[in-house]
Amino acid sequence: MTTDSVVTSFALVRAGAATHSTDNDQRRVPLTFHRTGTGAYEVTVPADPGVALPGTYFLFALNAQGGPAKPR
Repeated sequence: MTTDSVVTSFALVRAGAATHSTDNDQRRVPLTFHRTGTGAYEVTVPADPGVALPGTYFLFALNAQGGPAKPR
C-alpha cells in the first residue's frame, strides 16, 4: 500500500450486519506493519483465524493526527 502521508497505524474494521441492532462479530483488528519505501508499507494480517473471521473488512491507514492517510 502507498499513501500520501506517513502512516502511524493500520487497522481492519469488519463491516456491520444490517439485519441486527447488536452485532457481536463487529470488530477492529490492529495490524502490524513496516515501511518499505517512501509512502509504501507492508501490512501483516493476523495468522489466527479467530482474530480476523472470514467476511468483509475495511482497511484503515491512520496518520499521526489520527486521520485517514489517503492511498496513492
